[in-house]
Amino acid sequence: MSNYNDIKDNEIRIIGNADQPAETLRRPIYRRWWFWTTAIALAGLTVVLIALSVGRTSEDAATTTVDEIESAPVAPTVVKSEPDATVLMRDTSVNDVQMRIYAPVNAVPELCIGYPDPKDNTLVLAFQAADIRADNHEILGAYVLKGDMLSRGRSKKGFCAIIDGKIQLGMAESTPLLEEATEKEGYFFRQYPLVLEGQMVENKPKNKTLRHALCEYDGTIVTVSSMEKESLHDFAQALADLGVQNAIYLIGADAYGFCRTQSDDTTETTTWGARKTGKTFEKVNFIVWRAVE
Repeated sequence: MSNYNDIKDNEIRIIGNADQPAETLRRPIYRRWWFWTTAIALAGLTVVLIALSVGRTSEDAATTTVDEIESAPVAPTVVKSEPDATVLMRDTSVNDVQMRIYAPVNAVPELCIGYPDPKDNTLVLAFQAADIRADNHEILGAYVLKGDMLSRGRSKKGFCAIIDGKIQLGMAESTPLLEEATEKEGYFFRQYPLVLEGQMVENKPKNKTLRHALCEYDGTIVTVSSMEKESLHDFAQALADLGVQNAIYLIGADAYGFCRTQSDDTTETTTWGARKTGKTFEKVNFIVWRAVE
């Protein structure tokens, strides 16, 4: 074939060197060995990269999860507790007698000899309890301090017994509560009776001075103080008319005492009377209320 026009319809022409071997003639690229070698190598490399990527992603995810758990804020444990010990105060007036009611909260009563420290944060209320004899400076009437009988006598019929942390008030020349207080390491003292079963009790003192009382009122134990000088008769009658069930006297006039109140996380201690020294007051004693442990 000398030119390109002598090709028949059923023939093809191969352009190239007639002396070149047949296997070197150009073939389609997908039929060449290096194409498939390269393709297989790229595929293998892709699989390896994908595996490494998945592994690193899983490791990062696990690390992140641990870090998140360790750094996640932990909600504080809230322990519900009772309110702090305090005293609730309320002023009232009956028969023109101005009075202040002190109600201890979350505190237990006990007796003590000597002046209590108002800086003792466990104490919330303190009133002088039993009288001191003028002749020998000893406690007047029966007195039990944590089971120990420190004084005997019953010159005054009113009494307060504190047994197992609970106060019982009454009026009697003798009572089994005195012996029970000694047996159970309780407390006991005597004072003037003011109210018995809702009725006012008459007493001999007729002078006027500031008055204090230990009362069973509305099913609980409170102390009540007059805001002005009153006779013992008028004070006792006002307590009965207030609705007090039972009450005995606590030392009044300028007797020392204090109470601790709380409001908006602020603690305030109020004191009254005077702290006195000397032999006469060596046996000064108090009924106090201490925070529940």
